[in-house]
Amino acid sequence: MKKYSIILLMASIFFIGAAFSQVYTSSEGSIRFVSKTDFEEFEAVNHQPSVAMSSNGKVQFRVPVNSFEFEKKLMQTHFQENYMESSKFPNAEFKGTIIEPDNFKLKDGKQEVKVKGIMEIHGVVKEIEATGTIKKTKNEVIMFGNFDILLSDYKINIPKNNINQISNTITIHLEAKLEPKKSKN
Repeated sequence: MKKYSIILLMASIFFIGAAFSQVYTSSEGSIRFVSKTDFEEFEAVNHQPSVAMSSNGKVQFRVPVNSFEFEKKLMQTHFQENYMESSKFPNAEFKGTIIEPDNFKLKDGKQEVKVKGIMEIHGVVKEIEATGTIKKTKNEVIMFGNFDILLSDYKINIPKNNINQISNTITIHLEAKLEPKKSKN
C-alpha cells in the first residue's frame, strides 16, 4: 500500500507542476540496457518508451517490458518470463525531478542535469539518482541518460548456472526526442 501511495503522490506532484509549465512528450525514443560480464555481453533495445518532461524539470517515463528486443529470441523469452515476469509486471517506470542545476528551467541549448526520483521495476520501488543531458532546440527537446541499476535491488534473481553470463549491474541508456504537447482547446 505504501508503494502505491508514493507513486500516486509523485504522479500528483508531476501533473500539478506540469500544469504551470510547458509539457513535452515523446515522439520517438529508445531505452537500451547492457549486461556485461567477463564471459558474456548482451543488450536489449526497446523503441516504445513513453517519456514526458515539463519545462520546470519534472520527468517521467514508462517502458513496456515485453517490448525489449534481443538478438536471440530465446534470451527474450527468458528475460520476459523468468527474470522480469512481464505478465505480472508489464511496465518499468520512473518519475522524478531535475535537481541539478538548482531551480532548473528548460532553455535553448545543451544542459547537463541530475535527476532524482522513484524507479519501479519488477514491482519494486526504489529511489535513484541519474545524470543526463538535455538539448533544446526551437521545436524539440532531446534527452540522453545513462545510469546503472542492480538487479538484486529489484528482486530479479540470476540463477547460479547463469551467474557468469548475466551481470547484477545493468547499464541503462535512454534517448528520447520530445515535442511540445499541444493543449486541448
